[in-house]
Amino acid sequence: MLIIMLALQLALSASAADIEVLPTGSLGDALDSESDGDTIYIQPGIYSESLAVNKTVSITGQEGAVIDGEIKIIADGVVLSGITIRGSGIILSSNGSRIEGCNVSGCTGSGVVITGSGNSIINSTIARNGLVGIEIWGSNNTVKWNRINANDDCGIIVHGDGNVLESNAILENVHDGMEIEGSSNSIARNNVSMSRGAGIEILNMSSGNVVEGNTIYGNGECGIEVIESYENNISGNSLDGNGFGIKTERATNNLISSNKVQNSAEDGIIISDESRCNTVHKNNASSNHGAGIRIEGSKDNVVIGNSVHSNAMGIDISRSENNTIRGNRVVMNGVGVHMDMYSTDNTLYHNAMIDNRQSALDSSVYYGKNMWDSGSEGNYYSDHTCREVCSAYEIPSGEERNNIDRFPLSSWDERLMDIKFVWPVPGCVPAYAKGLAI
Repeated sequence: MLIIMLALQLALSASAADIEVLPTGSLGDALDSESDGDTIYIQPGIYSESLAVNKTVSITGQEGAVIDGEIKIIADGVVLSGITIRGSGIILSSNGSRIEGCNVSGCTGSGVVITGSGNSIINSTIARNGLVGIEIWGSNNTVKWNRINANDDCGIIVHGDGNVLESNAILENVHDGMEIEGSSNSIARNNVSMSRGAGIEILNMSSGNVVEGNTIYGNGECGIEVIESYENNISGNSLDGNGFGIKTERATNNLISSNKVQNSAEDGIIISDESRCNTVHKNNASSNHGAGIRIEGSKDNVVIGNSVHSNAMGIDISRSENNTIRGNRVVMNGVGVHMDMYSTDNTLYHNAMIDNRQSALDSSVYYGKNMWDSGSEGNYYSDHTCREVCSAYEIPSGEERNNIDRFPLSSWDERLMDIKFVWPVPGCVPAYAKGLAI
């Protein structure tokens, strides 16, 4: 029995050996001598070599430890921590591995490429790389508490499903902060700012993404952009000083809810380019240089329960049809609600137009085709004085004829903004998914 116990102790100690590597030594040689479960400690210095990690080991760098080469992590369950990597970056093709407290900077290509699943990148800096900061092709990976900045393309590009991107600072990347391509992921509580393109771009038939609680400011083209994608939930984000705030193009059945969108160079929220069945709900759109909310060249969308104030224009509908504008509070804009000459069959009721320079304007050539009431109740206009009974309100058109709100409200009740709705919209399938025109 004593002999057996001694043999077990020797086996356990052999399976958890620690090796220190000096700059005069070789990381490859150290790895060759290691076994699964061992730890390699890298002393300060520059190690100009590439490494293929094919054993389940931990590699820990002391402060000042630099690997100038490429690290390929092949074995599952590898831990890489405290190291600066430059040259060719990290390729993570394993499962269940962890990169923590590393600095991956100045690589000629992408900083980190993940093709495996269940891996994590935590508390690391991924900066100034020649292509993308982090590319994710695998599924169920976690990227959390990292600083991902000043990469020559995007901060993060995601192709796989079920990844969690949370609480990262994604700053000053040359193209987009983050791109989600053809996949479904969770994107929460990140700071995505100061990129030349979009802060977060969702494209190429992506669906089921949840984008919530992010701070997105100062991006040149757009804060959040959804292109040819469907059934994504964009909620509770704060967007300030972007080109457009939130923009959709040929996007179907997305939810844009409870976001704060302000100081955009263009529109706060724009549903555009044949977008359908999107729900714009309870957002606060203020101080945008264009419209607070705009629907352009799109149909069958609903704009409900939003607060729209102090924009060049409140809600603008152009070249669009069959949209519903209901329960919105539109205050102190240039024009409260505007229909352009090619908009038709839109329905507007239970909206409040308060203290705008002009309450409403309907320039549609399809005279009388936009409905400014529900058939029994219309909208509230602060420039329309009612006594016992409200007379019809004439919506200016810029022409001799006016459209009519037959049943204007004599007062405004904030409870009209509380509207129940169903999302995703049943039966609204993205036509481009079928290869059809919308």
